Amino acid sequence: MCTDGLVEAREHDLDERLEELTRLLAGTHPSLDELADTLIDRLAPSPAQDDIALLIARVGPPIPR
Repeated sequence: MCTDGLVEAREHDLDERLEELTRLLAGTHPSLDELADTLIDRLAPSPAQDDIALLIARVGPPIPR
């Protein structure tokens, strides 16, 4: 779950940003921390134009390392 500040940016199409979010979430990430870092690094505008909140949870067994 995330707030709209993660995907909404004036200079980007919202549908493209949502597709990027979906693509990033579909990838494999060794840890939830790394996934959160990836999402913020790739999607959050710098400087942030809005507040961003991100909640990530893994459902099921953890991915083996």
